[in-house]
Amino acid sequence: MNAPPPPLFVSFASLDALVEALPDITREECEEEIRRLAGMHLPAAASTLTVSTLFGVSAEFIGAMTRKPQRYYRSFIIRKGKKNRTIDAPKVALKIIQKWIGFHMAQATIFPNCVYGFVPGKNGVIDAAKIHCEARWVYSLDLRDFFPSISRNRVVAALMIRGYSERSANLISRLCTLNERLPQGSPASPVLSNLVFQKTDSALMNLSFVNGVRYSRYADDLVFSGAGEFPVSLADDVKRILIENQWEIAPEKEFTAKLPERLKVHGLLVHGAKPRLTKGYRNKIRAYKHLLSLDKVLPDDVQRIKGHLSYAKQVDGSS
Repeated sequence: MNAPPPPLFVSFASLDALVEALPDITREECEEEIRRLAGMHLPAAASTLTVSTLFGVSAEFIGAMTRKPQRYYRSFIIRKGKKNRTIDAPKVALKIIQKWIGFHMAQATIFPNCVYGFVPGKNGVIDAAKIHCEARWVYSLDLRDFFPSISRNRVVAALMIRGYSERSANLISRLCTLNERLPQGSPASPVLSNLVFQKTDSALMNLSFVNGVRYSRYADDLVFSGAGEFPVSLADDVKRILIENQWEIAPEKEFTAKLPERLKVHGLLVHGAKPRLTKGYRNKIRAYKHLLSLDKVLPDDVQRIKGHLSYAKQVDGSS
């Protein structure tokens, strides 16, 4: 079971206790920013010494994570569909720090309504699918290598817009990137990618408003839909905005569907009043229930299958 994220001030009971524990030179240099960030409920990673004090480790240890991050990851390959995906998972110490950054930054940031991935209080793909219900058409496309396509420099720029100084933005970016990119496997990558994508989200939301259509994004999965006619220039305009903002489109994952075709968003049917499971998925759920009732599920598969059953229940109330 995953451990919960560290509190905002980690092992300190209050902001004042943290500030009091800082070395004199760090307090003099960083107190103003620490208090400003804390006032916005953001993780106060104002300097290497601040982070080392928060987590009760040496500044040299934190520094090593930023200078030679490769030592603090383990990489492995998983199969996703027909392709292999490389996962760069942080080791325990770095993962704890990244989880602290990612969790509190997500909690403290209000993302645009179009963002459904990794946003506290939103039920991910189910809520994203809901906004496209009763559409007459759906247009969707994916981005290529979303996390690894985001450079450390883009993370720094987004953090500075969020309110961090250049020094603290550089520190967080070094703690949360590998080979100058956001790693697939870091608990901080989701919220940092959302921050970097905010400018693009704004442009796509404006485009959807002008065209009178709906827009949602779950990580690298972008979906547009409408109850009227499909705008002739929509696809070209979307791709132009993405290219202008330095995102690479995966052309093999670009789809347009119009009634009476099936309209799917994140694998859920949306040509109705609420999202529904596909017939194939419902059949899979029935098979899983049958296997569980006969106790014919391998122990290693039980949790995965229960996850499918829980998801189905959230979508359409299947028990």
